[in-house]
Amino acid sequence: MKIYKFFILVSFIAFISSCGDNLAELNVDPNNSPSARPQEVLTSGIGYYAIALDDNINEQCALMAQYWAGGPGVAILDHERYFFEPTDFNTEWGRSYQQSLSDLSFVIKNGSPAQSGAAQILTANIYQTLVDLYGDIPYSEALRGAIEDGAILTPKYDSAKSIYDDLLVKIDAALANLEKGGALGAEDLIYGGDVSKWAKFGNSLKLKILVRQSNSGDASIAAKIKALVSSASFINSQDEMAKVPFVGGATNNWNPQYGGAESGIGMFYVASKSLTTVLAKLNDPRAGVLFNPAAATNTIVGLAQGNINDLISPKPADFSKPSVVAYGPTNDVILMSHWEVMFLRAEAALRYGTADNDKTMYDNAVTAHFSYIGATDAAAYLTTDAVYEQSFSFDAKIGALAVQKWISMCGLQEAEGWIETRRFDIPGTKIFTDTGNGIFTTPTRTVLGTNVFPTIRLYPQTELSFNPNSPKGRKVTDKVFWDN
Repeated sequence: MKIYKFFILVSFIAFISSCGDNLAELNVDPNNSPSARPQEVLTSGIGYYAIALDDNINEQCALMAQYWAGGPGVAILDHERYFFEPTDFNTEWGRSYQQSLSDLSFVIKNGSPAQSGAAQILTANIYQTLVDLYGDIPYSEALRGAIEDGAILTPKYDSAKSIYDDLLVKIDAALANLEKGGALGAEDLIYGGDVSKWAKFGNSLKLKILVRQSNSGDASIAAKIKALVSSASFINSQDEMAKVPFVGGATNNWNPQYGGAESGIGMFYVASKSLTTVLAKLNDPRAGVLFNPAAATNTIVGLAQGNINDLISPKPADFSKPSVVAYGPTNDVILMSHWEVMFLRAEAALRYGTADNDKTMYDNAVTAHFSYIGATDAAAYLTTDAVYEQSFSFDAKIGALAVQKWISMCGLQEAEGWIETRRFDIPGTKIFTDTGNGIFTTPTRTVLGTNVFPTIRLYPQTELSFNPNSPKGRKVTDKVFWDN
């Protein structure tokens, strides 16, 4: 037996000697390449966020912004009656943090200045969106699970306002990196390596952050907005939009929302009556562009939000479904559109007297959206049903701007649409939830009560289970700091 053990030991030593460094090569995680380049990781970070935004976040927000309603053939939708569970948010949270933000963090540390700058701006965009959806989130200690980063596996939650303030600093650092240049090319799915467009995206994101927090009581915000508008260049045309393209077809590079739905039971949502009612009232030609006519009547027909299970024998042909403009295999995932930026500039001019003209920016925003989706007669629309004049009261101007911005996000930027309905729903301009006068309708089987609507998302179950720092007791009627 001793001889046998000795033989085993000698054989093992001989094996070690003959292998040299081969054992080290065997001890490599095949799912985490030690030689990953910033180029591939940047592409991955951009792609994962596009999936999280469109397949997870936007689809649910289409219901909460009352663009879409659950159609015939589907059992009652929990989300449409505002019943949510923490597990509903696991996927969007995981894709945002563990996949996209983690990849972008690698690029920030290891990429060229231009690659790092682009990754910093997209990181700021993701964090800003997460704040608008969730409020307080992991930020300063997030993505620090590696030993060299502190081995923080249960990061603290930073206040939403402090994150907003720091994002402005981070964007300035990103803009400085972009000016230094360096390698940035086809791995950049958003701008193809055009750093000047990334800079416009960064400036536009700064404007959004400042405008969105301007109602929070910080008296210094107005001066910052005026200074930014006077000095910066912004996204101003379709080719400058921040978007991730998808081409569908044989490459299976489908739009994430479309691909996710069609891999299951397909598109079962129909037009929400909340939206179609407003479009009809405004004689808005975009109704027939954003939705297909109902087969039974060849007209645009919406369904009252959450009402499908109260109808007797409803048929798919009775209602309008989203058109290819709003739901299609080759649709881009839009992170920030030029009309969104124009609406921000119109609002900033109206509220704070910036160098822009609020009416000009409002008209430009509506016209830009018409052009993007292929609608016609924007000029006539802006002189009749969607007219905006300097003689209008402040509340009338804000009301017109809010409604037009809400319409423009349908099928394209649903998360922004839901976020902005919450922000514009303020005293003096109770547009969306004012009893008897608002645009939104209460779903017939809501769990929240009449004229009560979700204003925030629940923290995901993964956080509640594994991070003891996650806030407890979250309700969907809680609010983000800028929501008055």
